[in-house]
Amino acid sequence: MNRKLELTDAELQELDFLVKKEWRSSEIELNHTRAFAYKDVLKERIQLLEQLSPKLTCFKPVATKIMPGTSSCSSPDGVRHH
Repeated sequence: MNRKLELTDAELQELDFLVKKEWRSSEIELNHTRAFAYKDVLKERIQLLEQLSPKLTCFKPVATKIMPGTSSCSSPDGVRHH
């Protein structure tokens, strides 16, 4: 199911930043938890964030400024650049 969502450049950049931040946070949490059921929840969340991040990056107009010479829509370093 595809849905339409209109965002300003600033909103898109912020959303991209938050997704990457949560992705890193979830990976750290995965490495520190012992509960197998919770590990499974975190793995699913990480997988979803991994799928979402490149989609947001492809729409970011500043992505080419952050990574000059790159034409792919791969996930950048996740660092906020202003």
